[in-house]
Amino acid sequence: MSNFLIEVEERTSIGKNESRRLRRSGKIPAVLYGAGKRSFPVTVDPDILARILDSESGVNTLLDLKLLGPNTQRKAMIRDFQADPVKGTVIHVDFIRIEMDQKLQVHVPVRVTGESPGVKEQGGVLEIVQRTLDVSCLPADIPEMIEVDISSLNVGDQVRLAEVKAAGGTEFLQPGDTVVVAVVMPRAIEEETTEVDDEEGAEPEVIATGKQEDEDQAAKSETKDEKK
Repeated sequence: MSNFLIEVEERTSIGKNESRRLRRSGKIPAVLYGAGKRSFPVTVDPDILARILDSESGVNTLLDLKLLGPNTQRKAMIRDFQADPVKGTVIHVDFIRIEMDQKLQVHVPVRVTGESPGVKEQGGVLEIVQRTLDVSCLPADIPEMIEVDISSLNVGDQVRLAEVKAAGGTEFLQPGDTVVVAVVMPRAIEEETTEVDDEEGAEPEVIATGKQEDEDQAAKSETKDEKK
């Protein structure tokens, strides 16, 4: 995974009012922490941050965090960010310091590859159960995506985590029997099939006709004669 150089600037004032002032001036308040060192308040350019978040690696992008002024540089990643609930714009970012020789636990997106015959030919629907997978690896080994091949899936088939190939140096943290993707029948068709099965399984109503009706009538007449 390639590194992304991002310049940040130290901020000397903190608090809600200062954060609002920074946003009005076109900057995003952020904080750098981790690796057993003190938290360090900084500001970051929103356009650069948007490029990182919109990239394929997203929050898993390795960053060369360059601090303006002292001109120091540090390896980091985005640990978390907050977005405005109305506008959707980022209003605060948490950066975490990382060590390249220490493993991390990250969420990696799932990418589906291939074409399922169950979807293409049998009327099934692809259900992506796990859109991200939890992995442990060194920072340099973080994959941008984890590919899951569905080209052999028929209706009713699944791909479990044990069947997914892990990239070199990565280890899945979820159980091997975790269902990642499945091909299922649309719910409406399933319900219709169930109703048909219920109807076919019900016992048919017996209707007396023809000869049976005559025999029943004769039996009634004999009973009346005996009473006389």
